[in-house]
Amino acid sequence: MSNQLSFSLPKKETLDRDNYFVSQANQSAVSLIEDWINWPSRKLILVGSEGSGKTHLGHLWAGEVGATIISATTLMEQQISELSKAPVLVEDINEIQRNQPVEIVLFHLHNLLYSEGHSLLMTSQILPGRLSFSLEDLQSRIEASTIAKLHPVDDDLLGAILIKMFADRQIYFSDKLLNYVLSRVERSYTAAKLFVEEVDSKAMAESRVIGKKLVRDILEARG
Repeated sequence: MSNQLSFSLPKKETLDRDNYFVSQANQSAVSLIEDWINWPSRKLILVGSEGSGKTHLGHLWAGEVGATIISATTLMEQQISELSKAPVLVEDINEIQRNQPVEIVLFHLHNLLYSEGHSLLMTSQILPGRLSFSLEDLQSRIEASTIAKLHPVDDDLLGAILIKMFADRQIYFSDKLLNYVLSRVERSYTAAKLFVEEVDSKAMAESRVIGKKLVRDILEARG
């Protein structure tokens, strides 16, 4: 296995389509996102746990269709008219449950986008049927939305993510070392990013080569 000395190099993290990897964990969701022109009622909810890749996939869609991206928690009534002029991505709608003033804004935005013929993509950590909005009209519209679900990250996807993240830092990670890591780290985009950052940081701080011993020390320190 090749060892590599660590240097402080620019870190280039990209969210373009060529750097979004598809596996069985996200294939069905990706297919639904790509078929956005045929969404029933021009709306879809992308559901996945934290670190599942919702943000990346949602932003890819927004870039493709020219959508405005906004967090559900920042929605305001005075924004609706301007937002309704193009497709919209509303992120983390689960965070506005029982917040009726914001729910009303989302409800009005939903209806205006539909009447204007524009698409609405929403993201949530919770399936629509398990959301609990105080506004019944919003609840019914959310539950009527098509669902694209991101499943837990599998080995194929996690491996591709790790290789890409290390490559962004100009770090070579051998297949043997990758297989060692795959059985020992949490399967999520967030966990992968934190692990890569820790490997890079520790290697630089201690002037160590990036190899199995360094990786093992990090994993063992985590318990």
